[in-house]
Amino acid sequence: MADGAADKSRKNKKINRLTLAEVEARLEEIKKSEGRWQSRYARALLARKKVLTGVS
Repeated sequence: MADGAADKSRKNKKINRLTLAEVEARLEEIKKSEGRWQSRYARALLARKKVLTGVS
C-alpha cells in the first residue's frame, strides 16, 4: 500500500516543483509512449526544463 501512495504523490506533483532530473525522466516517458512532445503536458515540461537550465 505504501508503494501505491508513493506513486500517487509522484504523479500529482506540480510541474513548477519538479527538479530537472524529474522533468527529463517524464519527458523520456512521454517520448516512449507518444513518440513526440505535442501534448500540453509535454510542452509544459519543456518550458519547465528551459527555466531550470536557464536557456533563453
